[in-house]
Amino acid sequence: MSTLSLSNLFEIAGRQAVVTGAGSGIGQMITQGFIANGVHVAAVDLYQDRLNETVALCKKLKLKTDSDAKLTTLCYDIGDQASNKALVDKLNTEYEEIDILINCAGIRIQNPKTFHPGDSLDDLSDAANSIQWRDFQKTFDINVIGMYFLTTGLIKKLGKAAEKGDGRGSVVCFSSPASVHTNQFVPTYQLSKAAIDHMVRIMAAEFADKYIRVNAISPGLYESRMTPMSTDDPTSNIRYVHLVPARRAGTQEEMVATVLWLCSKGGAYMDGRNIRMDGGRLLTLKGHLYSDE
Repeated sequence: MSTLSLSNLFEIAGRQAVVTGAGSGIGQMITQGFIANGVHVAAVDLYQDRLNETVALCKKLKLKTDSDAKLTTLCYDIGDQASNKALVDKLNTEYEEIDILINCAGIRIQNPKTFHPGDSLDDLSDAANSIQWRDFQKTFDINVIGMYFLTTGLIKKLGKAAEKGDGRGSVVCFSSPASVHTNQFVPTYQLSKAAIDHMVRIMAAEFADKYIRVNAISPGLYESRMTPMSTDDPTSNIRYVHLVPARRAGTQEEMVATVLWLCSKGGAYMDGRNIRMDGGRLLTLKGHLYSDE
């Protein structure tokens, strides 16, 4: 077999992954992708019923792919300090190896009121102040702080995996194009994702001596509970899909392929980077300034 064959470049069967947010959306996609390719998965989510849905999907996949990958479910809240620590302790105690960590759990809290250019100054004030202090705290607890402490809590496992090479010791954090665009005003979400972008860089730099690789993926419009596929849902950004150069939402296959690359020999030279998987969405996003004159 050639060293340049697909099976050699992207083979990760038998490795152990931890996936947060595995009960829905992109986390569920990635979990299925790992199971289909022989990767054992510890699937983490706040809701057991969602994890049960993932288990049912993976059972069907295993029959189709003849995979012998193991799937375990862990119901924890990574945004809660005590629950996060309990998860770290369980993973360090009960899992001999951890080759891959996928930090996919996240939350998006929108301002209850939206300002539209041309509205009054009072409307602008009401919209900007409609978000609550606690919404910022909750968002950062889940999207940033919980991600940080889960990653650092597993650093010994990841470091030992990295010593084996071939892309092991890979951490993938999920950011968003919202970390850099100002087309919408969703400050809790946008600021938390901007923090993730830099957290990836500083962790990758700090872990560089052990070559524990930390990268980010910024997905555009992918189906999830956060982004329902119905274009009639006023809270879902899927209504903007016609403005994306790709003219469609991203697919499970595209997301899984990117993650497999980052976590395998094929992606072993990628570190501290943010991959914009957005169908070109950032190319067409602009701010708004309208005048009645």
